[in-house]
Amino acid sequence: MQKNVEIELKLVLGKDELEKLLASDLLQSVVREGSEKKRNLVSSYYDTADLAFKKNGVAYRVRDKGDGSFEATIKTDRKSSGGLSERVEINIPLAENTAVLEGFGERGLGFELTELAPEGVAKLFTVDVVRTTYLLDLDGAVVELAIDNGKIIADGGEDPIDEVELELVDGKVEAMLHFAEQVAKLVPVHKEERSKFARGLALIGVKSDY
Repeated sequence: MQKNVEIELKLVLGKDELEKLLASDLLQSVVREGSEKKRNLVSSYYDTADLAFKKNGVAYRVRDKGDGSFEATIKTDRKSSGGLSERVEINIPLAENTAVLEGFGERGLGFELTELAPEGVAKLFTVDVVRTTYLLDLDGAVVELAIDNGKIIADGGEDPIDEVELELVDGKVEAMLHFAEQVAKLVPVHKEERSKFARGLALIGVKSDY
């Protein structure tokens, strides 16, 4: 069980720019030795036929974490400004890769998902990425750098994913933003305002502000 406030910044970099960043003194000077991890994450997003979760400000997914473990996650409506997003996230470990709706109320959601989905849920789309992560020890913060390469898959088609995400693990958000500014001085970057959830909904023809 885990509940926290997720604070992250999504960036879009070209392949050459990403390689330059990874090889730079800026990054190499703050990467924690031995922290690199690479996993294949497959996340399936679910909702009711009338999108009751979305209407109530909740995104729900079940993730195969690529190491034999599974996890159900909800994320609430987020605050977003300049690519920086902040939202509540609640995670529940699962024994298998299946949608489980009970247990979020007692973990801080305030209600059970079964109240919104008395007839169950259906899969909306899948996000399949290879994620490479590093821990960065910044002055004033610990930040996870995640590089996602893959795609969103839905009946409406596919949308490629090539993005870099900075997520605050501990410390001050200002330290993370300062590092992002340093990255932007090193290589051209674009901020991605949309979450993978919003991009997946767009594939199936549903507008979202997530």
